[in-house]
Amino acid sequence: MSNSKVTQVIRLLGELNLSEDPKRQLLDLKSTLFTLPATGMEGLHTNVQLDPLFDSFNSSDGEQVELAVEVMGHLLPHVSPQEVVERFNGELLRGLQHPHEKVRSLVLKQVLQCAETEAGVASVRSHHNLLIAVIRSLGDKSLGVVKVGNNTLVALCRQNNGLNAVFSNESITVLEEVMARSDSCRFNVYEFIVCVCLLGETALSVASNSGLLDRLIAEVTTGDILTQLNALELLTPLALNPGGMSLLDRGGVIAKLQYLLSLAETDPMAALLMPGLIKFFGNVGAVRPWQLVEQYGSVLVLVLKLAAGSLNLGDPTLQSVAIQTVAHIGSSHDGKLALSKCRSEMDGVMEVLGSTLRTGRSEQRVAALEALTQLLTLQESNMSEEVARLLETWWAGLDGVNMEKVMEVTQQPFSDLHCAALGLINTLTNLPWGQHLIHNEPGMVEYLLDRSTESDKAGKEAKWTVVESLVKSPSSPHVFEEEQLTRLERYYRQGPFYVEAQVEVALEGHN
Repeated sequence: MSNSKVTQVIRLLGELNLSEDPKRQLLDLKSTLFTLPATGMEGLHTNVQLDPLFDSFNSSDGEQVELAVEVMGHLLPHVSPQEVVERFNGELLRGLQHPHEKVRSLVLKQVLQCAETEAGVASVRSHHNLLIAVIRSLGDKSLGVVKVGNNTLVALCRQNNGLNAVFSNESITVLEEVMARSDSCRFNVYEFIVCVCLLGETALSVASNSGLLDRLIAEVTTGDILTQLNALELLTPLALNPGGMSLLDRGGVIAKLQYLLSLAETDPMAALLMPGLIKFFGNVGAVRPWQLVEQYGSVLVLVLKLAAGSLNLGDPTLQSVAIQTVAHIGSSHDGKLALSKCRSEMDGVMEVLGSTLRTGRSEQRVAALEALTQLLTLQESNMSEEVARLLETWWAGLDGVNMEKVMEVTQQPFSDLHCAALGLINTLTNLPWGQHLIHNEPGMVEYLLDRSTESDKAGKEAKWTVVESLVKSPSSPHVFEEEQLTRLERYYRQGPFYVEAQVEVALEGHN
């Protein structure tokens, strides 16, 4: 059966160019291919002729083109990507110029597969015009095509011979031509450059020597605000990479960014950059918190003052950005210790979080709960007496917030607020002093065991997660009574969506 269908596929492909109704022929091909089992496709790769299928792309009928793409997409996985590049180089080049984005994307995906092997990279490199066409795809009007083009070029750059080909003098000239088309094309190229820089020291050096990285760096301190913010966002992953951060430092980029931050209090234009600058240094601090403290301490203090409300630059959104950034930095063990070096500023941040939980609007309270959850989260493997005491101090510094207040929030009808409060309680279950807070709060354990308080999926899962954490915690037996633990274990075993059976007793009446 499979052999006859393979023969039918080969026949239909051969007749495609002669057909008076190519769309009908493509539909027959599609239905035949889709009924072939995977094992039946094995005989295709040696006999299949793709030329007629490539030719069927040359149509103004969009439906025909899409059918051809669908059929081709089903056939190509059974043909060696390198063989496709070698045999159909001209067709692939035409495909990259096709007006239909699905054709362009299909071709790029095939080149991407070819670039996954060393021999495949050599094959693409030897077909110079194809490589140049792939580089030009970074200027495509379709973001989907640009993404596949980016991935393809990055895959080529994983091999040294591919890296050298993509960054040859001619290729760099083509990249510069793409950049000159528009702002979006320019940033497509910048994004590709950053992706290459993250591949390793050799790739970082080659990309840096191209001069294109310097152009991205220059965008941070020149041009309009939107351009500067976009450049900052692109540089962030580079700053998280040790080699990339060292490069930025040597180039004076970090010093320039610190200087821009220092201008924010007096320069309205610099103030507009504040959200991007705060996030940039916050991401650096989350990965290397001690570097933030030791080398960029003034930046950390500024962010903490913004979060605490002791520094007002006239933009109320900056405080929420700063709070999120502080929470991001403090999400790790070392980040918490680094923040503790700025004790008075952190005291101010905790006061703000506490007052927001008590009196803020619903969305502000959700943000405060999420920030507090990040700051108090500590993996058991990182548990130390020093950090546990620090987190207890932070909890005590919340302005008028205790477990009673958190319980009040869990009873709010708004799902996001309710679940955020349960998320905070779950974080407390992993802290020795947090478990005591839960145990000692009147009605808290009963609330956790009461399934009737949860009406939606998110709430049921959030509460069950709290119970799961308590059941699995090795310190729970030292805090909770045996009867409480038994009921918690039963709740956990029954799962988040367990429903108690309702027993009805019918009483027969007597005359």
